[in-house]
Amino acid sequence: MPSMALLGARSRLSGDVCPITDLVGDARIVAIGENNHHIREFGELRARVLRRLVEDHGFTVLGFESGFAEGDLVQRWLHGGPGGVAEIARDGFTFTLGDAPEIHEMLTWLRAHGGVDYSGLDLPSSGGSPLPALRFVQEYLREVDPDLLPLVEAAISATEPYAGVSNAVSPGRYAAMTISARDAATTALTTLVAYLRALAPVHRQRDEGPRQTIAEHHAIGAFRIDAHLRELTAMASGTAPSLQSSSRDTYMAATVKLLRRLHGDGVKIVLMVHNGHLQRSLFSPAPGMTFPPAGMHLAEEFGDEYFALGLTAGAGTTTGLAPDDSERLGFRVFRQELPPLAEGSVEAALEGAGSCVVDLRQDRASGEPGPSSIRHAHMFTPVDVVQAFDALVYLPTMSASSHVPTA
Repeated sequence: MPSMALLGARSRLSGDVCPITDLVGDARIVAIGENNHHIREFGELRARVLRRLVEDHGFTVLGFESGFAEGDLVQRWLHGGPGGVAEIARDGFTFTLGDAPEIHEMLTWLRAHGGVDYSGLDLPSSGGSPLPALRFVQEYLREVDPDLLPLVEAAISATEPYAGVSNAVSPGRYAAMTISARDAATTALTTLVAYLRALAPVHRQRDEGPRQTIAEHHAIGAFRIDAHLRELTAMASGTAPSLQSSSRDTYMAATVKLLRRLHGDGVKIVLMVHNGHLQRSLFSPAPGMTFPPAGMHLAEEFGDEYFALGLTAGAGTTTGLAPDDSERLGFRVFRQELPPLAEGSVEAALEGAGSCVVDLRQDRASGEPGPSSIRHAHMFTPVDVVQAFDALVYLPTMSASSHVPTA
């Protein structure tokens, strides 16, 4: 049975999110999760928490579970660049995450408020192609070291056969390649990263700005796309080890560390990612699939400076994904009903509690056993909830955002 200590360590939520933000304390990296994407209540709550963290607690950077390469478009728009919010959100966010009206409202407020920088955290092209990252590196080298252009051009040529609009498309293209062609792509990307790292002091002298650091991170993102496809291929073939690598999560954590370097150790950063990506312990989204998520990397690096806030709900509707070649990114988002609560889940432990926030650090300190699973889309994933999250917001109901079709 879930511990009564968990149920007793909660604060009720109404229109005020201060019971949430008051838990942050001295943390400088606050990750706000969600048990699935495209959920109206989570989008609205995240925006309210972000606003309080910006206005009352001095947070000045937002990192989002979206492409690092594409994020520059959002950053320029927030600081006065041209375009409408829907267009910017569509092109500046990956995985269709910018389609939600809740994102449009959040971006509109950020632009009007000013003073907040934005960065995508994730792999480029919705996890499907290294080309957006490699093109940035190409332009950078064209200015600071043209002699290295053949290296990036070789990487572009070698990876073009599998480059797709998302990771719903690229794994099929990757599978169609010969082993030698895959190895050639990996070799080209590895060589490019090695040269950029080895020549970093020279390039920094020539550039005299942060672009060398950013260009290297783009190159690593391109390499991580390649590794991501290798991981997906191994999982599909049943040859992946029991404890796996997640290039997406490794890269997202590295992006947060990059933001700290670029903005200084004193910067306060809000992250918006899925619950599974932010948790402090191993993530098991499916049977036979377990890996260290971004939050585990960040907790190891930053300790109590990192605060992991999960969001979940008891009933209502969620969203699912299905392959669809007619859609922009090769998949469609649809809404579906949530299944009943699973025995032993944190949602079952909090059923009937109303909207509340639970400080799980109290339970962690007590050593009492807690819930052993949490909602993940339409499923429940095994996790020691008390160890995985610092705090958890529970809502009685959740619903698919209005842009998600009914069928």
